[in-house]
Amino acid sequence: MVSIDVMGGSTEIGGNKIFVEHKGTSILLDFGMSFSQNSKYFSEFLNPRKCTALTDYLEMGLLPDVKGIYRGDYLKHMGRPPEKREIDALFLSHAHADHAQYIHFLRFDIPIYCTKATNIILQCLEKTGTGTTSDLTTACETFVFYENEKGNLSRVTKKNSEYVHERDFHIMEPEKRVRVGSLEIEMFPVDHSLPGACGFIIYSDEGNIVYTGDIRFHGYNRESSERFVEKAAKCSPKWLLCEGTRIDSNEIDSEQSVKDEIGKIVASSKELVFVEHPVRDLDRVKSIFDAAKTNGREFVVGLKLAYLIEAMGNLSPFSIDDVKILVPKKSWGLLCKTGIEKSLVEKDYFQWERDFLFRSNSITSEELRNNPQKYIVSINLWGINQLIDLQMHNAIWIKSSCEPFSDDMDLDEERKKNWLEHFGIQLFSAHASGHASGNEIRNMIDRIAPQHLIPIHTEHPDMFPQRPVL
Repeated sequence: MVSIDVMGGSTEIGGNKIFVEHKGTSILLDFGMSFSQNSKYFSEFLNPRKCTALTDYLEMGLLPDVKGIYRGDYLKHMGRPPEKREIDALFLSHAHADHAQYIHFLRFDIPIYCTKATNIILQCLEKTGTGTTSDLTTACETFVFYENEKGNLSRVTKKNSEYVHERDFHIMEPEKRVRVGSLEIEMFPVDHSLPGACGFIIYSDEGNIVYTGDIRFHGYNRESSERFVEKAAKCSPKWLLCEGTRIDSNEIDSEQSVKDEIGKIVASSKELVFVEHPVRDLDRVKSIFDAAKTNGREFVVGLKLAYLIEAMGNLSPFSIDDVKILVPKKSWGLLCKTGIEKSLVEKDYFQWERDFLFRSNSITSEELRNNPQKYIVSINLWGINQLIDLQMHNAIWIKSSCEPFSDDMDLDEERKKNWLEHFGIQLFSAHASGHASGNEIRNMIDRIAPQHLIPIHTEHPDMFPQRPVL
């Protein structure tokens, strides 16, 4: 008998953790962070304690308390006995935090299946991240000591390579089935606000399961979503796990309209233009890039985006050589000092950042300040303090990201507005959601025509069409 247990994401947007079992074969569909549950108890400066391993996460309902899925070093630190692995594989729909962040807590030996782009993004997140759960593609044993050269005990770090484990990633090819025990899983690319997003069809001898992941039909890859729905309908699924982020909204979005709107705003200005956007949404990045070219400007990216573009290679809509790279002052601020050796300047930056410091297409705030009409700059709140160096009092800021959905985000939005008001910067908006509208979701459900409908990734499961619900 097929068993489907939605352990996260049933009445919230995100936090997807779905357990599927059939004839002794068990798989997970995503293992993400619940933003809503986390924000109930924690904030930017109040976080689950590392010293308790899983305890804080389990106590506050951030992780499900199930056996056989969590890493042994954490269980041992908590005083729990070793557990036999109970999961045969994890299938990731994409690399957004609400679907993938909590990979960090999973056993090292669980095979992880995903697209190539998802794997690259997770590697970039790990390389450029600083949080306690940023280890996603590798895992360093924690709460472990080793005997050093002096015969004393030292804490294990990533420098102790024998304690660092490469997670078992498997790259899936579109429409090519993978067998895990009694199940076969087929991956289909879909349109979403992140490269590498996909949906799955899971085949069993007791009925097929369709999992949409996060999906939309108004981006540059909408044909992929249409192909997925077409194939999902043909498999006559018994169950449909369907996302419904915007089930309550019939507003029509379009990535093309975002590009056009950004281009129109830029055309009306002779000053520097900033665009605030999700840094890993390469569809949005392409829209900004194209709008810049249309207006005879150059697109300027930050270091994290530069790292991602280069890592993505031919999966990126353009090359890192096609843009400028903004190198900000950090730490001692030695970048713009004359007569300072490069080796000393580099010490202001993380190892991964140093490769971008002195490239021919790298620029500093001084170039932006001297030639504001030449550029469109990718930026977010965490880089807004560069406005002090730029002293741009007639610039434009285009918000091309979602509206706040938590108290912390509301506070961040207020801080941003204070900065913009201080410098007299005009605020505009141009955004399209990463999710299908209510009418598109209902149309998708009708076309796929499952026997049973399981709403996920939604705060309004009651608004889904009336079908038998598991």
